[in-house]
Amino acid sequence: MLEYKNVTIDFKYNTLFRNISFDIKGKTLILGPNGSGKTTLIRATCGLIKYKGFIYVDGLEVRKVKNYLKLSTNLSEVYSIGITVRDVAYILEEIKGLDQSLFNKFLKEARIYEQVINKPLHKLSTGQSSIVRLALALSSNCKNCLIDEPFENLDPDRRMTITNWIKEYFTGGFLTTHELDMLKKFNDWDSYIILNGRLYGPIMVNDLIEASVVEGNISGAIIVIDLPNGKKISLIKDLSKGIKLSILGSINRIYGVA
Repeated sequence: MLEYKNVTIDFKYNTLFRNISFDIKGKTLILGPNGSGKTTLIRATCGLIKYKGFIYVDGLEVRKVKNYLKLSTNLSEVYSIGITVRDVAYILEEIKGLDQSLFNKFLKEARIYEQVINKPLHKLSTGQSSIVRLALALSSNCKNCLIDEPFENLDPDRRMTITNWIKEYFTGGFLTTHELDMLKKFNDWDSYIILNGRLYGPIMVNDLIEASVVEGNISGAIIVIDLPNGKKISLIKDLSKGIKLSILGSINRIYGVA
């Protein structure tokens, strides 16, 4: 259970979120364009940056949490120590009960075990680092997992591999992405959309898959989104109108509808 109450997050002289409130129960996708604040929301939830309001993880306010080991993430700054991947896994085994056999299984399935296990994380390629950090998060005996953009910089085969990991081992929390072609893999999850500092949802992912994007405030829409230019776009269930959301490829392109 993750709870956000009147949360405001300022970042680099900009207010990314202002007084947002929402809950996450179970498995949730958070969709948003690049720069919309998805990663910042994870950082705040992990206690890595300041925020106003309240963020609760299993009923514990993040600023007051001590010795809570059931939250995991794939954020790179969490794994910035300059030791080998093998050593990081051993440390997490001692601290958080990481499952070494599961972690090694992940790396072997991704066909990178030999290439990465004895290297420091900061010396891995972008794709290798992404896979290793996801494997560390998913095998760390967590209750709440916060996964940031796991599909970036990976070829289609490895995307399918990590999708299978997430579907089987992701216990709860949220996963962020801007890639709409991945929606069908998580059709039974809840979702939120982040645009312009606002959260829209929750919406069943299956409803997003079957939604079209049209300009204007349409009666009976699943959601109506305010754009920076003052226009509105609506997600509706009528596929005979507008543009099917899932074929846009990336939610970055949603601005081009209006």
